[in-house]
Amino acid sequence: MLSSIRKQTRSWLMKALFGLLIAAFAVWGIGDVFRTNQAAAPIVRIGDDFIYSQADFDRELRLSLQRLSQVQGMQVSPALFAQFGGAQRLVDQAEDKGLLQVYGAKLGFDLPLQAVVQYIESDPDLANQAGRFDRARFEYVLRQSGQSEEQYVADIRAQMRASYILSALTGAMTAPQVLTDAVFHYSQEQRTAETVLVPTASITDVGIPDETALAAWHEAQSARYQAPELRSGTLVQMVPSDFIADVAVSEDEIQAEYQARLAEFSTPETRSVEQVVVQDPEIAAKIVAAARSGTAFAQAVRDATQGEPVSLGQVTKEQLPGDIADAVFALSEGSVSDPLSSPFGVHVVHVPTVTPATTRTLGEVEGELRNGLALGRAADAMESVRAQLEDELAAGVALTEAAQKLQLRTDTFAAIDASGQDRAGANLGLSPEAVALIFETAPGEPGYVSALSDGSYAVAQVDEIIPPALKPLAEVRDQAIADWTAAQQRDRAKQVAEEIAEKLKTGGAVKAEAEARGLVAKETKPFYRGEGDAENNVTPALAEALFKLKVGEISTGESESGAIVARLATIVSADPESQPDEVKRLSERVSQTLSGDLRQHFYDALKAELPVERDDTIWQRAIKSSEP
Repeated sequence: MLSSIRKQTRSWLMKALFGLLIAAFAVWGIGDVFRTNQAAAPIVRIGDDFIYSQADFDRELRLSLQRLSQVQGMQVSPALFAQFGGAQRLVDQAEDKGLLQVYGAKLGFDLPLQAVVQYIESDPDLANQAGRFDRARFEYVLRQSGQSEEQYVADIRAQMRASYILSALTGAMTAPQVLTDAVFHYSQEQRTAETVLVPTASITDVGIPDETALAAWHEAQSARYQAPELRSGTLVQMVPSDFIADVAVSEDEIQAEYQARLAEFSTPETRSVEQVVVQDPEIAAKIVAAARSGTAFAQAVRDATQGEPVSLGQVTKEQLPGDIADAVFALSEGSVSDPLSSPFGVHVVHVPTVTPATTRTLGEVEGELRNGLALGRAADAMESVRAQLEDELAAGVALTEAAQKLQLRTDTFAAIDASGQDRAGANLGLSPEAVALIFETAPGEPGYVSALSDGSYAVAQVDEIIPPALKPLAEVRDQAIADWTAAQQRDRAKQVAEEIAEKLKTGGAVKAEAEARGLVAKETKPFYRGEGDAENNVTPALAEALFKLKVGEISTGESESGAIVARLATIVSADPESQPDEVKRLSERVSQTLSGDLRQHFYDALKAELPVERDDTIWQRAIKSSEP
């Protein structure tokens, strides 16, 4: 199909239009996840013109899982993908696509097949080393995605149609200048302040708590002194890499994978190129003669043109104009070309260095390919062992005995808290998800064999739960005294800050009030809303408070170091005329936000207008049925 239509689609106008398209197509692949007799059940139906079936969802989910597994280097389960919202997004995107498809049909809008084919042939992911459409790569993508050529073309056609509709809706969206100005003034306004810090450490007269005060503090602040819940038991884990040694990958499979990914392992020939372009052929000939007689190329150019040659840097053949590319890449290293004509004039080209094309050999990447193929199969082997482990546990075999029989890693823990530490505060080296699994497992019997986000499986057995309890005062006495003292210092520092604030409100000077108490007054640099000036005692929270005040008004705040008093000194209004580039960037960001909002409102309006039926329980059941 592509080959027969390709010759009819060479117009510059079509190429220009394609440059404006929003392409959002990804091709992913993995083995079947669902085996069910509901393959055609509609998850989304929009009138009589669009159906998104479970079979469609199954295919897109399989593709998504393989791509994620390849990127992450681990097996991603359907349940984990759904847990992080991936499955929901697939269905949401299908619904949006369907709305645009049905709306486009209602408008009578469609795209010529030739335009779709030309777009596919311009896809860089389907290009060979020379940057041209590669039929073999295209067929490889079709095999990986499990689609026919007609299905692939139909998908791209639908996405292009949707892109045109959305472009018509938001393509020319520009934020109103009054809105951009308002956002600019709000975000770019700055303020300065006079500040005084009352350091907590400067409060030294709070004394030592007596036994009654300390006991009351210990009781009132009991949450500070709780011994956490501890659990003891066993954790069994398995990861795909544990099973690689049991997986065989043939040389033929490695060779096939190498050929399919050959472009990934190849680097084209490049050359450092410098040139001069003149309009007079005689000048070009003079430069060539001088350079070939031993004059440095740059000097030959200066002598003939009183200018300098232009360096194009390290380039591939495809990066040069077609009129001169073949001739330049036929030159040997260090040579100068004959005069070469192009629409720009007459070129004289010098090639200082040549970097030959390279291709990593199969031998160089064999280990990488073998490991990648083996890892995918190791995940299948792990699935088999997981099923065996579940069967053993269901038969009443003890977890440690089953793990030993299946040669699985076993970790025992005498006491572990929810942060993964033991009684002494040492980290036991378990992942946060594994620790969370331990704390989700009821005591007594092994829990469920659960998938973790790193591609592993784990099952925990909790033998004992030691509930949280308040540590005796005698055990935490030193800590309680230190905490009580720090609290008293903070309270006293805030009291001093409030006293200074009251003095300033009646006309006192910041510097004088600070010096009277042995403190240091500071003047801040201009700061933005919500950012502040930490060096000069303005925290983000205090900055927010100061942006609500008038010049001369007072506010107080806190930092890790102590209590702060601040008087608003100046307001520095934003000046859009002095920052045109920033205003432009802000306008673009606001425009993008408006475009996103408008698209969402458009989808909502289409849902209200078009008869949409959606049943999320279908894909949710499918995900659940895939769980071990």
